[in-house]
Amino acid sequence: MKRLIVLSIICLIGFQKANSCDVCGCRLGGLSYGILPQHYQHMIGLKYSYAHFHAEMDHDSEYFSDEYSDDTYQRVDLIGRLELFPNVQLNVQVPYLSNQMSGSHQSVASHGLGDPMALLYFTPFNTGESTSAWRHSLRIGGGVKFPLGDDQKEDGGVIINRNFQLGSGSLDYLLSTNYTFSMNDWGVNVETSYKLNSSNSQDYRFGNQFNSSAYAFRYLESSIVGFLPFAGMYFESAQQHRDGKVDQVNTGGEALFATIGTQIYYKRINLMLDYQYPLSQKYNSDNVATITAANRFSVGLIYSIGTAD
Repeated sequence: MKRLIVLSIICLIGFQKANSCDVCGCRLGGLSYGILPQHYQHMIGLKYSYAHFHAEMDHDSEYFSDEYSDDTYQRVDLIGRLELFPNVQLNVQVPYLSNQMSGSHQSVASHGLGDPMALLYFTPFNTGESTSAWRHSLRIGGGVKFPLGDDQKEDGGVIINRNFQLGSGSLDYLLSTNYTFSMNDWGVNVETSYKLNSSNSQDYRFGNQFNSSAYAFRYLESSIVGFLPFAGMYFESAQQHRDGKVDQVNTGGEALFATIGTQIYYKRINLMLDYQYPLSQKYNSDNVATITAANRFSVGLIYSIGTAD
């Protein structure tokens, strides 16, 4: 069980102004595997993620009432890994989304399959399987998000807030690097990722997104199971959206989260748990709008397949 290294984590977030309500929300999305064992060739699993945002708009006017929106994003991802060659892996993620907006001027629910992602990871070096006390590994990944989710859902004949659409309608590109260093049972993982978004058929483009994290972990083992608790920081940043050549207000921004979690290993089964608390956040809201991200959490269950190295 000690032969553990970290896969790339890509957590992506976007922001968009509502159509019938000026209070905007945010969205949860991305590719996130966490800390996984690498001594099996393949894997398959499910992961559940939850995020909540609160938005307010204070018009300070007798003619316009104040607005608010409570936005909840949930997703269940079918995730898989296929080892094509000793140093090359194909990672695939297919999401099912459940988005709910409950606001003063609009209430919308959107459920269904989202945009799937596929990434190839290359490992230029990995000493994680060695008997040395000092071990490190580097993984470099690149891939594509395919526009298969519905991006034309309507409410009362009007296209709903693009954050609540199941897909973006655009073919997007993903890059990721992940470095892990460990000494005996202690280790550090540092990773970055970037998502380059293209325009969809309506000439709307979500802002490009950057994410970075740094986690410290320790591996603990009993006679039956293994534990890998970890803690650290996660940072995310998104550029403003563009509709044609026009930058969209109340879109984009950045946030820093404290993260704690653990992995539990039993034979070929891996249970993943993590919790994120916002330390700072600054979204590109206008003078009357306020957007606040709440705590997040996720839980996943992975089953390893194939021959152990």
